[in-house]
Amino acid sequence: MKRIWKKGIWIISLTACMAFVACSDYLDVSNEIAESLDLEAVFRNPEYTRQWHANLFNCISEYSCTGGNNASGFTNVWSSIGGETLISSGPSARIMEAGYNSDTAPCHRWWVLYREIRDAFIFLNRVVPLGAIEDEKQLTEESVRRMKAEAKFLIAYSYFSLFELYGPVPLLTEEVDPESKDLNFARSTVDELLDYIDQLLEEVILSDDLPATLINAAIPDGNERYNLNEIVRPTRSAAIALRAKLWVYAASPLFNGGYAEALDVKNKDGKNLFPSYSIEKWKTAKKHLEAVLDDAETCGYKLYKAYKEDGSVDAGRSIYEVFQSYNDEIIWATGKNYYHTGSQDGVMEENTTPRDLYKGWAHVCVTQESVDGFFMKDGLTIHDPGTIYNEVNMTEVVNPCNDKQHLDKNIFTMYANRESRFYAAVTYEGKSWHIQPRFNYEWGAGFAKGEGSDNSVGDYPRNGYLLYKFKNRQIMYTSDYIKKWARPSILFRLADFYLYYAEACNEIDPEDENVIDYLDKIRERAGIPGYRELAAAGKKNIIGDQKLQRKAIQQERRVELFAEGQRFFDIRRWMICGEGEDADQRFVHGMNMNGERNQPLGTEKSFYRRTLIENRPWKRAMYLHPIPFDELQVNKKMVQNPLW
Repeated sequence: MKRIWKKGIWIISLTACMAFVACSDYLDVSNEIAESLDLEAVFRNPEYTRQWHANLFNCISEYSCTGGNNASGFTNVWSSIGGETLISSGPSARIMEAGYNSDTAPCHRWWVLYREIRDAFIFLNRVVPLGAIEDEKQLTEESVRRMKAEAKFLIAYSYFSLFELYGPVPLLTEEVDPESKDLNFARSTVDELLDYIDQLLEEVILSDDLPATLINAAIPDGNERYNLNEIVRPTRSAAIALRAKLWVYAASPLFNGGYAEALDVKNKDGKNLFPSYSIEKWKTAKKHLEAVLDDAETCGYKLYKAYKEDGSVDAGRSIYEVFQSYNDEIIWATGKNYYHTGSQDGVMEENTTPRDLYKGWAHVCVTQESVDGFFMKDGLTIHDPGTIYNEVNMTEVVNPCNDKQHLDKNIFTMYANRESRFYAAVTYEGKSWHIQPRFNYEWGAGFAKGEGSDNSVGDYPRNGYLLYKFKNRQIMYTSDYIKKWARPSILFRLADFYLYYAEACNEIDPEDENVIDYLDKIRERAGIPGYRELAAAGKKNIIGDQKLQRKAIQQERRVELFAEGQRFFDIRRWMICGEGEDADQRFVHGMNMNGERNQPLGTEKSFYRRTLIENRPWKRAMYLHPIPFDELQVNKKMVQNPLW
């Protein structure tokens, strides 16, 4: 059988992707049927029509998947390229250490997304209601309207996914005739692309053809509340959120006059592609973010919070449980999650488990830069005046992730007194597991020389840390590991948009109270003092200072959204990746994997010594991904991104 998700021809250019591919390469049909099947036949059959529609969802990125052999532009390879994580093996392991040019750039989205865009237009032009009322496979008028609205949403999402990576791209607004004599397409301007995506999303939002939300208010809690059979299908709320995110990107320096070299990029007809700065884009972003907030109130979206018996917020549980089951913070998610197990799923549990814990592979590491980015429990950074942070000795740390609140001994003070999100995100030397194994494992995770996850084999954790975020603390990863549970792979969650809103308010008016209010909502849930509390205590006052608030928002996004597929794009749209800037991309560090844990701290033989892991050949051109080299060779109207 040939399945709808299989693509029979690998497209090598935008021009080539206009060419027709046989229906049998898209649909689950026999070879015999495929011989006589054309587009008209597909869209006369309800089952084939539904399969074509399902295929359109291949445009969605899967950010729960990183490391190993998962080096696609649609997985979370961006976390590693952007310096949040390090990968020990596979094609994504040393992308930035090796560097790339316009010919060798990895992880393109170009061909896949243009193919999906064309498929969506084919669908829109041909789908009609089918079948009699008594037909169990009937395509009703209502179903067709919803499917068409979803196709439009997915076109908008695909163009946004191209925009965030490449900037302005060719804009195809209808099904292109593959017999056309001219299949060369020039790039649109930033504003042309924005206006088209915005118009498409407005049409979807106002159509009333999508459900407002998948939340069933009649069911108080549990996965049954969220209609998991349709969880990936976009709602009106998802469309409102995507529209707001689009305009946040549009207003950011990379696309709003801040990239000086881009201002000189022109199409071959002399048209400038990138605009000069406009504060109006921040105002538009703010308006659409307020629509997200209003919609959240209407539909019941809210920050997920777990509570203690006394009614206070349990920060540790809150920031853990938000990733363990569907909940009211999630605006849009997929049903696919690489922390599940199965023939292809589940690799993330192995990739993020120490080697001496049953089946652990220990492939996905956390960089020292990410470790340093987390706050202390008093809400200050490790660099703030008056911080309680130090790296001077060993101490005891209660592991809040352990089922018995295990007291871990001989822990480096670098890891003491940190905020809850740190312990929920990072496995470090000596940290006990959430359920201690039955065999002798008193010490905890061991990365130093001679320990269970040291560098004695090729696929070792390269810098002495592992990613811990997202793991299910109720189980051990063993042969009797729980095979399935409804854990979300989140695409949009409300915390993300609270921070976008704080950002937009700050860029328009730094004295707007919403800047601190929405920052502090996130910090309160995380169990650390907000900025109003810090200011009142005389510890740190950023209130009203645009630069300090901007930096605080960027730091909060780094921590709150750690390893969720956002930071690569955030630090580029902010343009803070250069030498000496807050997200300096020239190197990543870790602990000394050639050292031992019992050697004097900071000495050459000590594990506890900051060590350079990768020199990365960062260059300013990397703010935007290069247009694929093959596309430039065949498309006579195409121009390259700046500095490539």
